[in-house]
Amino acid sequence: MTKIDWSKVNNMSVCPHDTAKNVHAWFLLNAYLQRRLAARIRFSPQDNFLQERESVLASEHHLVYANPYSAVIFGRHGFVPVARPVGIFDETLVVAHSDTNPAMLPRRPRIASATDKLIIHNLGLALLPELGLDPAGVEFVFAGNHLAAAKAVVEGKAHLGFVFNETWNGLSKAIRSELKVLTESKEGCACHCFLVGPSWASRADEVRSLLCAMTQDPRGHAILVDLRFEQGFEHVPSGMLAYLANLMHLE
Repeated sequence: MTKIDWSKVNNMSVCPHDTAKNVHAWFLLNAYLQRRLAARIRFSPQDNFLQERESVLASEHHLVYANPYSAVIFGRHGFVPVARPVGIFDETLVVAHSDTNPAMLPRRPRIASATDKLIIHNLGLALLPELGLDPAGVEFVFAGNHLAAAKAVVEGKAHLGFVFNETWNGLSKAIRSELKVLTESKEGCACHCFLVGPSWASRADEVRSLLCAMTQDPRGHAILVDLRFEQGFEHVPSGMLAYLANLMHLE
């Protein structure tokens, strides 16, 4: 194995939603990539979506695992998408309190959403006409994260909530019993993905090949299991970022 060049620091960043679930596994992946790429890689977890995005753009980053919204932004700054988890997509559930009659929703309901700077919000907006609601005629309460959006509905602070499908699957039975799903997106296109920074553009194929081959390596596969990416990574389809930008109405 090629000796690691310790003379240069290469930065890696990961979407805070993912590090919050299992930061230890991300450190293991960081060490794995460092060895296989023979590069000193510094991973500094953050706990805020917007601050993490700003940090990546403000300083040189070489490898980023980004949510769909951030991926589009990074792509416009020269980052190259290389790989995404197989079969894992970002979807939105529109939830209401369990005793809500959808036909009795107010004409201008309050909707809890983590933030309008994530694709979960945009997917939620596209679902509102199914409920007879005009996206331009509702009031939003931005809760800061997906769990808080769900809790805002439980606590009566909002009539509806946009909830990330992964967050919904991880909710406790007690919280889920207080909610019901009115509709959900099934786009099957929005996803988190790895991107390499502009200064690593020449290594894009190398990084892509390494990530996509992890299932064939026992050590790599064990890390994937810890990350709940059991099926591994696959190539990012060409045009995916452009499609997501259109979906999010990002000019």
